Amino acid sequence: MPAEDLVSRVAELGAPFGLERSVKIAEGELVDDRCLLSVHRAAFGSDPLARLAEMATALDMPTSAVDQIAAALDGADIVHFGHEGGAGCEVRKLYFEYATRTRRAMAAGGRDRVLVHLAYKWVRGQSDRVAVTRYSWVPCATRADVESQLLSLLPAQVAPRALRSALHLLARVAPLAERGRLLMMEVEEAGNLRRSCDLNIYDAALRVGGIFDLIETTTREFGVPPARAAAVFGCARGKTLGHLSAGIGRDGEEFVTIYYGVEAH
Repeated sequence: MPAEDLVSRVAELGAPFGLERSVKIAEGELVDDRCLLSVHRAAFGSDPLARLAEMATALDMPTSAVDQIAAALDGADIVHFGHEGGAGCEVRKLYFEYATRTRRAMAAGGRDRVLVHLAYKWVRGQSDRVAVTRYSWVPCATRADVESQLLSLLPAQVAPRALRSALHLLARVAPLAERGRLLMMEVEEAGNLRRSCDLNIYDAALRVGGIFDLIETTTREFGVPPARAAAVFGCARGKTLGHLSAGIGRDGEEFVTIYYGVEAH
């Protein structure tokens, strides 16, 4: 199912939604057939569980995961639908975001990690395989706190390029980090090698073009042809920079993903 069909299915809810694009930088390639659609829980009407389960089934979500939706939906404020194409397969994604719970913990100055997103990811046609990803807010009051967490999550001997990319971005948004306003999440999946970070910097009001030197360096280090990198990221120069995810994927390979340009629909 192409991303356009996923957009149409979400639009059928008849409620406002956001659409965010992203590009994943991997060894020798860029994966740019990616998007994330976000809707408020209220979009699913008076029986959100039934409507969401219906949509998940239509998106080929494995039955074992559909059965977990009730528990995942409990306390969730926002639901995200994801699409990722490439390498001859299509990955579907369903995220549950616990925004109210997270904002409450952040406002209270809590020091414990808090679950922000619980995501289910599966490959179309492989109905028995589902990855469950946990995105947890890591309290960081200063830039030094963020840097310390990055060094712990992304050891230089394991993910040197991902670490360099994250640290360089952190340097660009140092004032935001020093005020404790940089949302950092630890990302992990049980049963595989996935371990990464996610730095949300929408509040920094940067454009993709503002970090083009960082993008050029990172794509070069991953062996991406310069012409390919320029073509893909050049189209996004004027878009608002959203967040950066970096680390080791479930396949054990290093990656960096750049998210940008949320559009209201």
